[in-house]
Amino acid sequence: MRRTICCHPLLLVVLVGLCQLHGVVSFTAHKSIALRPVKPTLTTTTTTTTSSSSLQATPTVGIGAIAGAITGGLFAGGLHAIAGPDHLAALLPRCCGQRWYRAVRVGALWGMGHGLSATVLGLTAFGLKSTVQNMKGMQKVLAGASHVTEIAVGLSLIVIGVMGIREAREWEQDLTTTMGASQSLSAAVVDEVASKHSTQKRAVLFNGILHGFSWDGAPSLAPAVAVATWGGSLAFLSAYAIGTMTTMALATTLIGEGTRKAGQVLDRPDIPQKLSFVSSILAMVIGAVWCYLAVA
Repeated sequence: MRRTICCHPLLLVVLVGLCQLHGVVSFTAHKSIALRPVKPTLTTTTTTTTSSSSLQATPTVGIGAIAGAITGGLFAGGLHAIAGPDHLAALLPRCCGQRWYRAVRVGALWGMGHGLSATVLGLTAFGLKSTVQNMKGMQKVLAGASHVTEIAVGLSLIVIGVMGIREAREWEQDLTTTMGASQSLSAAVVDEVASKHSTQKRAVLFNGILHGFSWDGAPSLAPAVAVATWGGSLAFLSAYAIGTMTTMALATTLIGEGTRKAGQVLDRPDIPQKLSFVSSILAMVIGAVWCYLAVA
């Protein structure tokens, strides 16, 4: 019994020592654990900072892309509006001798029709660009549709030319009758007859719509198909339509006021009528050539 009791203090010392040693190890472990998260905290902060900076840079890149699409669309639409001889051929008979507020409506109406159809064509091409490339025989279908549209454009030019010749002859008769009564009313005569001359707006709008679907404008719409997002395509096409309307409205305004002023300065109020007659014949010739090239 004594040995057992005598051994107890020894065992207690050993146990106490082990407990103290365990306490040191625990304290060291806790200390190391407490210090260990310092580096991950810095890493997390760095990662968060990098992520926030990248998120801030992303909207800037998106705004820049949209701004580039809008700028390109404005220039592409404006250049395409005045570059085609068939465009001006369709509008010259309608705006010669017009006051600026009538002539600007002619150009804007044509540009609106052209812009709407070009937007529909561009969005359709963007949505089907991957499907069309994989479909067999689709190229033939598109080529056939292009020929039909080109023929329709040529026919609309011929119709505008015929209507312009008829109105130019009526204009000449009115000028002859009124100027025979009084030479001093030449400016008023030009304005009065010109107002009658600008009544056929449906033909101008229809011609603009057909030109928007025409195949000759497809290269200028290529950026709308090449962009990666619907937003970029819509931004380009919207700016394209605005550029077409603005440029053509400016062109018809200059033509209308220019021919009118020329008739007043040269004391020849029949100059706008003569130019309208000649431009109508030109529209018919270009329309016939357009139809021939579409069929050939």
